[in-house]
Formats: sequence, C-alpha cells, structure tokens
Amino acid sequence: MQRKRMTGRILIGVLILITVSGLFAQQTNIQVNGKDILNTITYIASDEFMGRRPITPEFAKAQDWVVKNYEKWGLQPAGENNSFFQDVPVMRDYSYTYGIPELVIDERAYYTYQDDFTMDVCSTPGFKKKTEIVFTGYGISAPDKGLDEYAGVDVKGKLVFVLQGNPNDFEAPPMRLMPDYDEGAKADTAEATDWQTESTDSTKIMTAYEHGAAGILLYNPVEDDNPFRRYRRQINTYPFEHDFAVITDVNKCIFNWILWRDKQMSSRGFETWFNGVREDIKNKTSRSFNTGLKTKVTGFDKILLRGEHFDKHTGRNIITKIPGADPELKNEYVVIGAHFDHIGVTNGQIYNGAEDNGSGSGVVIELAKLMAQNKIQPKRTIILCLWTAEELGLIGSRHWVSKPTDGVTMDKVVGYFNLDMVGKGNYIDAPGALNFPSIWEVIKKDQTQAVIEAVKPSEGGPGGSDYSAFMEHGVEALGLMTHGPEGHPDYHDTGDDANKLNADILGITGQFVLQGALNLANYTESELLIPDRIHIFDGLNWHITVIDPNLDIQGSWECIKADNTGELAKLMTEEVEKLKNPDNNADPLRAMRRRFGRVPRNNGICGAKSFGYDTDMMNLAKETLNFGRIDIKGDDGVWFNNGLTEAGAQALSAIRKSRLALHLVNPSTATLEAVLEKSRKTFLVSGIASFDNAMLAKIKDSDVLIGVDFDPENVQVCVDQLEMYKSKLDSTDKLVLNVTNKNGLDQGKRELYLALIKKGWTKDEIYPIGGAGLSRRSQGNLDVLPGGPPPFRFR
Repeated sequence: MQRKRMTGRILIGVLILITVSGLFAQQTNIQVNGKDILNTITYIASDEFMGRRPITPEFAKAQDWVVKNYEKWGLQPAGENNSFFQDVPVMRDYSYTYGIPELVIDERAYYTYQDDFTMDVCSTPGFKKKTEIVFTGYGISAPDKGLDEYAGVDVKGKLVFVLQGNPNDFEAPPMRLMPDYDEGAKADTAEATDWQTESTDSTKIMTAYEHGAAGILLYNPVEDDNPFRRYRRQINTYPFEHDFAVITDVNKCIFNWILWRDKQMSSRGFETWFNGVREDIKNKTSRSFNTGLKTKVTGFDKILLRGEHFDKHTGRNIITKIPGADPELKNEYVVIGAHFDHIGVTNGQIYNGAEDNGSGSGVVIELAKLMAQNKIQPKRTIILCLWTAEELGLIGSRHWVSKPTDGVTMDKVVGYFNLDMVGKGNYIDAPGALNFPSIWEVIKKDQTQAVIEAVKPSEGGPGGSDYSAFMEHGVEALGLMTHGPEGHPDYHDTGDDANKLNADILGITGQFVLQGALNLANYTESELLIPDRIHIFDGLNWHITVIDPNLDIQGSWECIKADNTGELAKLMTEEVEKLKNPDNNADPLRAMRRRFGRVPRNNGICGAKSFGYDTDMMNLAKETLNFGRIDIKGDDGVWFNNGLTEAGAQALSAIRKSRLALHLVNPSTATLEAVLEKSRKTFLVSGIASFDNAMLAKIKDSDVLIGVDFDPENVQVCVDQLEMYKSKLDSTDKLVLNVTNKNGLDQGKRELYLALIKKGWTKDEIYPIGGAGLSRRSQGNLDVLPGGPPPFRFR
C-alpha cells in the first residue's frame, strides 16, 4: 500500500520519518545461518512430535526440548513463576487420535484417510472386531409409535447399518406411468408420525448400543453425492460400558457394496428398490434384514479428548528474554514470536507443519540461541515467545497480550515481529510495517542490501495470525510471511515437510528480524512509544463506505450512473414491455444478463432519471444489474415537487419492495417532511440546510440516516458538522459520512478519527458513521445492499 504524505495537524510530529545518519545501532556482526534453522525445523517437524497438537504428550515433549536448550544456552525465563512457561486456558474442545481405522466388508477394505468413512472419536479406543452387518433402516425402535426396526433381527455383537435422517423427509419420485396404469389404484399414504427425537444421530447410536450391537454405520441418503458432506461435529461422549464403534460419513461406495449385491440389478432397478424401502419405513413397515456380509472393524489405537468439557484445557506458551541493560529502557520491550503448534494427526495421517509453523518457530529458537551465545546486552529487553494454540484461534498470543508475564505491560511494548510460514519463496511480506513509518525507519536501518530488498513492507492488520492482538494495542507489529512463485501448496496438508523448505530465505528472514529487533532495542534518539498509537491504528483500520455516486472508489455502493445509458435504457424499456405482457414467455432477466452480464462494482447506474421514473424498469435494473440505491437531487418534479406526488408515493412503495435504498440529496423541507411521513423504510438524506425543533423531533423518531459531507482535505469542517448533529440529536446513531473528495482519503480518515477521539467520541461511535455496523440503527428486517464490505444496511 502506498505511503501517504503527512498533511494533518493531528499526526504532526508523530509519524515523522527519521533520516539523520548515525542515530541507529550499528549493523550486527552476528550472522544467521539458514541451514542451522532448517536443522531445527527438521527435528521439531518430525513424526516424533505427531503434528504438535496443543495439550498432547508429543507437543509437551517438543516444548520441553526447547526449554532444555534454552537452559543449556543460558537464556533467562520470562514466563510465570520464574519459569519459561505461561499456562494458557485452551477452551476449544478437540480430539487427538492414534492409529489408522480400517473397515473391511466382504474382503474389500475402506479407510478413513481415503474419505471412505469417519471413525467418530466417541468410539471405544482400541476397538477391533470381526462380525456381520445388519441393515436396520432408519434405526428406529419405537413400538409405542408403531415402528420397531430392531424387531425380528438379531443385532447382538454385530454392526448395524442405519440411514440418517427422518423417514418422513423421503418423497418418492414421480412414477414412470405405463399406458394401462390406473391412477386410481394409488395407495393412500398414512399420516406422518413425529420421529424428531428418534431421528437424531445420538438417539440412533444409543438405540443400537442398547440393543447389544457392536457398532453402527451411519449413512446419509440425502447427501451421498455431496462432495462437501463431511462436517466438523461437536465432540460427544456416551455411557458405553462395552466396546462400541461409531462410524459416520459412510460414502456411497460402501452403501452400494452393502445393499446393491445383485449383479443383475440395474441402477434404475436398485434405485426403485431402495425408494421402496424408504417408502415402506415411512409407512411404518420395517425392512430390516441381516446382510450376511462379514466385516472387520479396526478403530483408533488411542483417543485423547481435550478442551473445556474434558478437564484437559491448559496449554503452555514458552517465553524467554534477553534482559535490557539500560536502567530505564530495560522496562520497554521488543517482542519476537511465532506459533509453535500445528494441527496434529487426522485419521492416522501426521500433519508435521514444517513451514506452518516450524519455520517461524525455528527462526525464533535460532535467534534466542545466537543472542545468548553472543551475550547480547540491548538497552531495551527483548522477549522471545513460542505461542500455543494459534491454529485453534490465536489463543496463546491473545492470552499473553491480555496477561503479560515477567512484569511486562503492553503500553511498554515498542514493536513485535511475528514469524508465520517463512520457509519458502524469495521475498518477505511485512504487513503492518508501515502502520507507524517512523518505527519502520528504525527497523530497516543498517539492514544489508540483500535483506532489505527481500522485504516488502505495507500497512495492514489485524489479520489471521498472532500479530493481531499486538496491533489492536497499537503496537508496531510486522506479520512476516515469505512468498514466491511456488506459493504454499502444502498449507495444512500432510506434505508440509522440512525437506521442501529453503534455507536461504530462512536465513534472510532471521537476519532481518535480528537486525530489526536490535535496532529497536538500542534506539534512543526519539520516543518509540508513540502517543495515541491505539487510536492511530484504529483510524488506519477504519473502513469508510463511500456513498457519493460521483466518486469512483473501490468499496462504494453499487449504483447506476445517470450518463451514457442510451442503449441500455432502450433495451430495458423493451424488456419491461415484455414483462408487462402476461402472454409473452420471454425471460427478460435472462435476456438482460446475457446481453450485459452483471455490471461490475462502481460502474452501475444511479438516479431516477435513468429509468424515466418507470418503477418497473427500476425493478428490472435492480434484478439485472444488482445496484443498490436511488439518488434524488433536490425536487425532481416527478416524484418530489415541494413534497411527495402521487407517483412519488408509488415509487416509495416500489423502492421498499425492491429492497433499494433512497438517497435524498439537498431536499426541500417539504419533501423531507413528506418522506419522513410516508416512508416505511430507512432512507439516507444528505445536505440538510437547517431544521427546526419540529423537524428535529420527526428525525429522532424516524429511521432516517443523515449524510454528513467529508472532504479529507478539510477535516475540521466535517468535525464541526458531526459535533453539531451529535449535539442536536443527542446521539451519533443516525449519522453517516458522505465522502466528497477522494484525494487524501487514507490520511484524512485517520485525522478525522483522532480529532473525534479528542472530542470525546468512542470507537463504537466513530466506526459506524463510516458505514460499518449500521445494522444496530435499523431494527427489524435488514436488507444488505450490494457494495464493498462492510455492508451498509437498510431496513
């Protein structure tokens, strides 16, 4: 993102770029060796640690290995209770399994890792059994309701094959009628029975278990052809007292292998037979039978359940430090971090996570070793962290930021380097580096030419890695990730192994972080703890949805401009006439889309004049061109003429039904009063010259939103207007910015944000006036207009 020239009064002296020579630390003579980092990654990303899933024995073993080395290298602890660890509550429930389940049916083998089925983690660990398969329909045993699919079949010690869902959900397909078919011979369908309780997976599982079955195979007949049929379930536990296997997500191959045994039965014949089975069950006729198929089931060797509901929810961050030597600056901090965890094992396959994030962890470990061995004595304290549970939601880093250890406070953290996936490619993305340009100038000083050329700084954040919580505290946080032509093809896959990583880029990344951290740790010529830095970041991250149709800015509402509409208007008129003719079978929407397609964002048409004030044409344009707003400037003489005309009243109704938004620009007082009286939908009004107490009362009681002009080159005018409206309305809920000039918008919005903060506004008051989070202003049914995110919402 291009860096903007500072023009505001608010940020002056805060983001000044440092250019004077000799004010920085000297270039370090410590050389980071990428091969040494790669050796570390090779070890921590080996099968021995089984994917480093948090709160598992293997992950704890890897963490202990790191701490043992820290102690050997003479590093100092910076965790809790003078240790290298910080306890972290990990309240997400998850499972960790050992072994590869297998299902053999009539000598044909199926596997979880081939997506043939899923062995649910509620199954008994170590399950292994040879038995038979019994088909029990929908697995319902409710004699009091007239259906018991376990009656007449012996399921003890056997595997039951059960259909998921409710029998009542089945609807037989239309029959193929023969010439002599008697439609009067159709059988009456019995009244549907409530199978809601019996149709849940949990009830079917316990029903099979209570009838003595050894396990259950669950097949979904509705989603059998859906490639996305698998979903992450909540982890359930059952009171199993004997071994029991729960097998879900059974695919269609297994379904066919079990039930379609007649080699002479056609696919149509099998479908007809199966539909008949489901129809019979729907009418309370059991179709259960022993398939006679021999099966062998092998479950997981061992299953660990972790998280809030299993009393196994305490993870650990690893934290060490290089103490600062300056009596005052030692209480300021430079933090380097990477998440140490990965996603573990799934269906017996190990996800080693060499790049994600053995690479970042390897760099942190190597830097800790080099700083200790070279007896670095920085002025500020350097903290090095290996986070837990990033893959579960940035849990470890967020916990430390909320409860820093070793006396650290977040207001004293001057910078954070986050390393996540830094082992492939030939350059380093650094989002967040330009959030505070003055600090970036310190970081990049004395970097070698090769290193600095490899770094691509930009503004950014917050994002999906551990730098997020730091950014939210206003810290200069760099989210470092390497890139190159190959991309990251093994992301969250079993192929993410150390032999695919690049030692050169690992070394370059490590050298950049080492020099940058030392620069920050030793810099003394000006204050690095920038005043109002949280507000500066919030202003940078503030999204403003542009609503002026004359400005072509990414993120503005989709509109249709009032110029160059000749051919389009002509064609639309023709199509509307077809639409009005009930005898015409043409599809005008399809014709319009085929001719014009979807109009790209910001290149649409806006304004009633474009449609000749024809509401049918307006509706067609809405459906076809996907625009979101009707702009009326002043009194148009058709819908609004010093008030609301009869045609205007009809137009308001059409606008509401079409889920469009009305924007009145510089309306007369009479027009505004009329729309306030008649409109049943939130609308936007810009350019209100003045209003008396009676009008003020109507505005307060309505759902109207007031547009306030914002010229980024004249921020104070907007501040004064917002303050005036806030004072009159006793609220900010009805205010929204109307950007009138795109020049300097990025810088202008930051100045506006800080100016409002200094006036006593809160973040929750400021963010919505940019067009974000307006849903709270309009209660009831909300329609989301097409436009840039975040959406501008209207009722």
